[in-house]
Amino acid sequence: MTAFDIDHDGYLGVNEQLLGHVRTFGDIIENLNTALKNIPEAARGQATPIWLEAQTNWNRIYGEMQQKLNANTLSSINVHEIFRDGDRTGAQIMLS
Repeated sequence: MTAFDIDHDGYLGVNEQLLGHVRTFGDIIENLNTALKNIPEAARGQATPIWLEAQTNWNRIYGEMQQKLNANTLSSINVHEIFRDGDRTGAQIMLS
């Protein structure tokens, strides 16, 4: 069977760029998260009462942000695969 995979207006390249940016962003927020975890210790425990609520909110938002970013990136990759599968099905129909 003939291989059939159209790069729809560079969509595969766009996904590769997206993955690179997602990784960079992930590194940045991971570094931020690491720094924020150290605030109570850096303030010698004096910031704990003030910081506790903000840190709890950040931890929740950080987790949601990572989950949504990963899910949306995966969705974009899936779109390319759906197009590819459709192209292959169309090729099989035309070649039958």
